[in-house]
Parts: sequence; C-alpha cells; structure tokens
Amino acid sequence: MKVSILEMEGLKLDARRMTRDAAARGTTMQRTIVSSQSRPSAKRQLSALFVLNSLNVGGSETKTVRLANALTSRGVRAGIAVLNGPEDLRKALRPDVPVWHLHRTGKFSFAALRTLRALIREQQPSAVLSVNLYPALYLSLADLGSQRQYRSIALLNTTILPAGQAWKKAFYQPFLHRLDRVVYGCERHRDDWATRAILSRSSVIYNGVDTERFAPWTESARKISERAGRGIPPNAFVIGTVGRLAPEKNQRVLIDALSGLRKQGISAHLLLVGEGGERGVLEAHAERMGVKRHVTFAGVQQDVRTLLSIMDVFVLPSTRVETFSNAALEAMAMGLPVVLSRIGGADEMIRNGIDGYTLGVDELSASLVPLLVSLQADERSRALLGRRARERVERRFSFDGMVDAYEALIAGQVRTGSD
Repeated sequence: MKVSILEMEGLKLDARRMTRDAAARGTTMQRTIVSSQSRPSAKRQLSALFVLNSLNVGGSETKTVRLANALTSRGVRAGIAVLNGPEDLRKALRPDVPVWHLHRTGKFSFAALRTLRALIREQQPSAVLSVNLYPALYLSLADLGSQRQYRSIALLNTTILPAGQAWKKAFYQPFLHRLDRVVYGCERHRDDWATRAILSRSSVIYNGVDTERFAPWTESARKISERAGRGIPPNAFVIGTVGRLAPEKNQRVLIDALSGLRKQGISAHLLLVGEGGERGVLEAHAERMGVKRHVTFAGVQQDVRTLLSIMDVFVLPSTRVETFSNAALEAMAMGLPVVLSRIGGADEMIRNGIDGYTLGVDELSASLVPLLVSLQADERSRALLGRRARERVERRFSFDGMVDAYEALIAGQVRTGSD
C-alpha cells in the first residue's frame, strides 16, 4: 500500500517535507550542546557515539550501557546521547562514559536535531550508532547540508511491529537508506526488514551474555533456601520467565499452563520476574484459574541470577517484539532448559529439541502443557538440555564475542554475514 503521509508517534508527518525542512534548518544550526554530566574537552574525539531514546530500563538500553562500558574498558572511547528521559540506567555507566541529554520536545524536535548535530561536530566520533528506529530518524537527518565525517550506523531490534504500527516499516526505510550501515539482531530480522538496497550494507550481530557472571548454580542447598525465602516448596516444579508484564510478553499463557499442570497432579509453581501494566490483569487471571497462591510476582530485579537459579524450566512465550532475547540467553547461560515462542531469532538461538524447544505462537495453548509435563517427568533430559544450552551460549553468543563484533563494526571492519 502506497502511503505519502504516515503517522509517526501519534503525529502525522510527511517524510519528504521533514527531510527538506531539516536540510534548510541545517544551514543555520548553532553550536549548542547540553550535557547531563561534566562535558568532556572539545578536543577529545569519541570512537563511538550511541544515540538512544532514553536510558530507561529496557533490553536495548541495558545492552547499550553494557556495550559502552565494555568498549571503554578496551580503550574504545564511547559516549551516549539520549533524546529524552528517564535516565534510570545512568548509574550503571562507568564514570568515564559521557552522557548528553538532547532534550527532545514534541513528536519531532528540530532543537534536539540541532543539538545532536553540534555534538557530533564537537566530539568528532568515528561512528555514530542509533539504537532502534526513532533515533535512526535523527541520525539520518543529522548530516543534511554538510559533508559526513563519520560512519552512520543503525542498530535495529524490532522484528514484529505492534498492531496498527505496520506503517513504520515503510516510513523509516528512506531514512535507513541514507545511513552507511544497518545492523540487525538476527538473520530472520534482516530477511524481514532489509530492502535490496540495504542488504549489501547490512550485518547481523547477535546479542551476547556474560558467561562468567551467568553460570549454573551447583549448590542444591542454596537453591532450596532461596525457594523457601520466597514461599516456594523445595520440590515444586518451577517454571519461570523474565520480562515486562505486558500483553505482547504473553505471561497469561503461563498461568494457563500452570493450571493445566496442577490439574494433572503436578506440584507446579510459576515465577514471574518483571513489572508492568499487565500485573493486575495477570493477578486477576490467576485468581480466576484458582492458582494465585502458586504464582510468585517477583517484580523488577537488578540481578536476576538468583531467581533464574531456582527455576526448573525457563519459558518465553512472547507473541511479538522479541528479536534475540537477552533474558533467554541469560537463562541458557545459567544451564536452564528453555522453551521459546518461534518468533524473531528463536530458531537461530536454539536448535529445537537439542538446546531447548521452540513452539509456534499458535501452538502454545495446545502444546506447552504436554511439553512441560514431559520435562517435569524427565530430570535427566532437563539437565542435558541445560548443559547443551550453556555450551551453545559459550560457543556462539558470549558477551565478549558480541563486543568483538561491535568493536570491528566501529573500526569499519565489517562483513555482511552473521557475527
């Protein structure tokens, strides 16, 4: 469907007019930079500047913070520019990673664009990397009317857009075409999103997990103690997940599965780690299903390792938004058998029946309970799946491997295949 005027973040903007206006304004931009912490010397040049919506707690934001810290520790100078608040993750950054607040106002902010442009001129980064679609819009317009002196790179994580937002894919393509490179989170993501013009300038970099920090627990007494502290029976079959309590995360199907397991006489318990607007809905559903006392809502956790360690199986039943789940990778690194809905890069993350299991979204209601019943009955199978999951993460999806790929990307040493 041909669309000339598209709704972006609730505001209807004509993409061509927006580009033209940005170019016109670019000729009169003032050198104005607003920093949310002590501004580095103007002579200092960054290797990489990441542009994000905010530093709110989220998968992409947390990944960027960890990446900026790791790059800086390797001597690759990295900074972060945020379009707006909140800045909850600011405290997780190394003190030598600078942060600038662009103070975006409204649906699209020409003032924020001017500030970004001035910041790039001052810091002279080798590469500017936008994180997700909306920041890519600003990056694509930042060099209009001037000669680009840096590599512009879009890092995309969105695979399946929410209902009513399919127009974004068509809207953002012209802006992505203006960038030097586009990096996708998995091969399926690239297959779904990359146009022919972008394909030759694209890469896939998988998420990675710190396999030293996320490692299996071997102390059964500690596991029992942690369960007891949360009111979970020591011998319960604990299924769990980590993520925002939101409709697209589909935690409701886990409550249904819990009910199905208990009806078959299995002493099952559900552990939900995360917070969100869907919590009240999920609590009410657990009450209706008669399993509320067998569900633990753990809320947001700064360190999820303890809660992962008391799970027997990790399930991520999302219906959309997952590209290459960090939560699933962390569970795999902890030696847990994982069950993932078959969206995004799930089939690239695990080999079905070898490192874990994948189920189609439309299969979850009918197939999840039988699969969990079989896993509950076979502890040896669970242990084998967990070992293989851990080995796969160590081999393919380590954090150091991911940082290596981004360091090469920033240095201009890239290839079109999966890193």
